[in-house]
Amino acid sequence: MADKNKTNKLEVNSVISLDQVLELLHDKKKLYWLNFKAGFIRGFAGVLGAALAVVLLGYLVASFGGLPIIGDFISQLGQGYQTTTK
Repeated sequence: MADKNKTNKLEVNSVISLDQVLELLHDKKKLYWLNFKAGFIRGFAGVLGAALAVVLLGYLVASFGGLPIIGDFISQLGQGYQTTTK
């Protein structure tokens, strides 16, 4: 009995979702708005994920003592900038 009840709920849910898809296809404004929101969320999540990865990578590099070649190069850049601004 429980399996039959679950099957009926799945069928009803699929009909409702098909109905919603057809409604979106007919109403372009809703479709554009839904795609805008989905794109915004994906973009925000991508930026947030990239920022988190950069912070984690920076922390790992700092904890291992830094990168000698790149660190020296960045240090020289910083010293050159300080001498030109004074």
